[in-house]
Amino acid sequence: MSRVLSQQSSALPLNIEPEPGALPVDSPVSRKAQAASSRQEASTLEVFRGPVSGGGSPVVGPRCGPMTGAPNDFDFAVGGAFPPRPTGNVREQMKQGALTVAQSEAAAASLVMGSGTVVDAYARGHLRLLDPSPPLEGAPTSLTDYTSVLPGVAPEVAWDYFVRNPGPVFESAGIRFQPATGSLADGAKVFLEEKGPPPVWAPVTFRLEPEKNTVHITTLDGHPLRGTNRFAFEDDGAGGTRLRQYSAFQGSSPATSVGMKLMDPIERQHDIWRSVHAHLHDTLASR
Repeated sequence: MSRVLSQQSSALPLNIEPEPGALPVDSPVSRKAQAASSRQEASTLEVFRGPVSGGGSPVVGPRCGPMTGAPNDFDFAVGGAFPPRPTGNVREQMKQGALTVAQSEAAAASLVMGSGTVVDAYARGHLRLLDPSPPLEGAPTSLTDYTSVLPGVAPEVAWDYFVRNPGPVFESAGIRFQPATGSLADGAKVFLEEKGPPPVWAPVTFRLEPEKNTVHITTLDGHPLRGTNRFAFEDDGAGGTRLRQYSAFQGSSPATSVGMKLMDPIERQHDIWRSVHAHLHDTLASR
């Protein structure tokens, strides 16, 4: 674990504990990125560094920031293996790729048909067939640490709003839930619908830890990425909340590599979470 210092962020350093199985490994890609990242602006964010073989020094991935927003001090740093590469055996990748295509076709149909009982029924039925698809242990894993502040907002208040208002939270980033969801429940499965192009139905499931003010999001079969996001609403010691979001992901199929060439899904991912963090601040801290 290593901290990279910066004069631009007010974030307090904390250790990152990735989700089980999200272990980055040393690679030529990350070694090359170390040289590039040393020329980038630094960050107070701590980037997880996995175990290193051969007695060498651990390395961080490319730096995509700082992306600091006002007034919520949004910032992020990345580590591990970038860009994310497809993981799993050939059979598993073919399965994931086929589901991704089918779900993209469903997303396109949903945009044409609009919300309704037919689309909701199809989404619910399909989601029941999908299993969690977290990062595979030991495979190269991309890591991102997002952070922002909610001054004057207690962690339990911020957590409760996130859980009870997922629609507005994600719609701030142009993401719609299919089927429509009023509030999150432990074990709930939904598609995160993005208009694109191309249109995407990205299936995820939620796990709630109210005693820790934490929300876990894990991708399901057919998501373009194998991944987890952990939102930890922490007491900042001054009557407010510091939101730490730990993201770990890999490619799920060759479609990941194709997407990387045709568009910039990683930057889109950063934009989504930037918008989510901003919505929470603007809605809660501005009251």
